[in-house]
Amino acid sequence: MATQFALLVSALQFALVGAILALSTYVTLWAGLLSFATVSFAAAGAFTATHLMSTAGLGLWPALAAGGLGGGVLAAAAGLLLIRLAEHWLALATVALILVTRVIVVNLGDLTGGSEGQIVPVKVELWELLLVLGLVCLFLARLARSRFGTAAVATREDPTAAATMGVPVRRIQIGAFLVSGVIGGIGGVLQAALLRYIDPDTFYIDLAVTVIACVVLGGAYHWFGSVIGAVVFTGLPVYVNQFIGQGQSIINGVLLLVIMIWVPGGLIDPLRWRRLRERRAAAAPAPEAAQKVAEVGT
Repeated sequence: MATQFALLVSALQFALVGAILALSTYVTLWAGLLSFATVSFAAAGAFTATHLMSTAGLGLWPALAAGGLGGGVLAAAAGLLLIRLAEHWLALATVALILVTRVIVVNLGDLTGGSEGQIVPVKVELWELLLVLGLVCLFLARLARSRFGTAAVATREDPTAAATMGVPVRRIQIGAFLVSGVIGGIGGVLQAALLRYIDPDTFYIDLAVTVIACVVLGGAYHWFGSVIGAVVFTGLPVYVNQFIGQGQSIINGVLLLVIMIWVPGGLIDPLRWRRLRERRAAAAPAPEAAQKVAEVGT
């Protein structure tokens, strides 16, 4: 029983970290940008914070601030350079950014530990992950109701029309990149503190694919979809992996196929649930008609 509980807690911890990283990617999709750069932001945050934790003795919370700053700086620089690219070229450029980030991590051995990696001296507890995720979700929920949120949706739906209406499309997209970088940097610090060890392969292409899958399969048009997607696509396979040797990849593939075929809009699809409510409302008899039927029956 104790072992099962420990595995369940571990799966939940990985799901919470995956949710934070997925929310980082969600912010860029929110503004109509298909980006894999969250992994690079996470690497920048994780290696920056780990170096400061090892040399300056930072605790978890100051390290989260440093990691968010590191991810934000990289995101601001990348956004200024890459935003001008078209959709598919932007996606390819962010993949290239992941490759470049890995090369930099390998060659900055004094700061990052090089190819051997380094031990993370601070660990994270479950309640701390829950608190950070709650704060990120609260921030995004409030941001969605702000002018930025409205402008981001308009930019995603039709950038040309949004620009015609006076929306500063380029600034909104750069702002989304910056927010994504800060959240990604924080997620990278939490990932490092959860694993207690990081190397150049910790933040690489496979993690980028997992993160974007969490967003798309959970529902790309609502921040809560990223959380649900991370629980299903990250936490569940970690727990079930004890029953199926090396089964995480198999489970991920099966979940990917099932959701793409039967729930193409994601598990949290506002349009889908709205259509269901409209169908129920249309199928339900009007109050006056129901009253007449009752009178006839009596």
